[in-house]
Amino acid sequence: SRRGVVIALDDVTDELRAERVLAWGEMARQVAHEVKNPLTPIKLSIQHVRRAWEDERPDFEEILVRNADAMLGEIDRLAEIAQSFSRFGAPGAPDMPLTGVVLQDVVEEVMVLYGGASSGVIFSQEIRQGLPLVVARSAELKEVLGNLLENARVAGGEGTSVVISAYRGVIPGTVTLQVTDNGSGIPEDVLPRIFEPQFSTRSKGAGLGLAIVQRVVRAWGGSIEVESQVGLGTTVTVTLRLWDSTQNVVSESES
Repeated sequence: SRRGVVIALDDVTDELRAERVLAWGEMARQVAHEVKNPLTPIKLSIQHVRRAWEDERPDFEEILVRNADAMLGEIDRLAEIAQSFSRFGAPGAPDMPLTGVVLQDVVEEVMVLYGGASSGVIFSQEIRQGLPLVVARSAELKEVLGNLLENARVAGGEGTSVVISAYRGVIPGTVTLQVTDNGSGIPEDVLPRIFEPQFSTRSKGAGLGLAIVQRVVRAWGGSIEVESQVGLGTTVTVTLRLWDSTQNVVSESES
């Protein structure tokens, strides 16, 4: 008798698309909520100042200064939200071409902030000497590293160790940058969704931050992967292209 093989194929394209739509819809709801929050105290402050002026309050100057400071603080919050979205929507300004970046220099800058023990979390670096230039933008690479270290700091408890390492990549023409921690780890069911945009101003390291990191790294022509086990820790691996010194500028269209 003839033997056969039955192959069953499931098209999950529509299901994945629906999940993305739901994720973006949820983020839009959260953003609307976050934007609305600063508007209320701004409106109340303006009304307070107006009433004080109309009532010719003797302490009007004090009221004006106090409410102006409060409004400026809320406006700063709105500016942070706008900046987050501009960074997510279009990483890298047109007048900021991709360049050759000295990875060691950027790591040193970031380690100034995280080099000591912070909330019981110990940061260190293991950067191979003589690494070639990588394709990136210094300011963006600093932002990416800071975001990853902040995530590790938030996830870690007393005695957690976080290590930045960099070495020649297994793939020719690349450098591998890793941030490894022995913190709490990420649950298996959450891991596939960590790069989905979930906006929140309550945590600098979570939410839209990782979505921006992935988008920025891809704009350099690089890639980012995350491996994690609950109770053991997390390793974030960023693969960066080597800078070609024969090129004056590497445009995003070439990546």
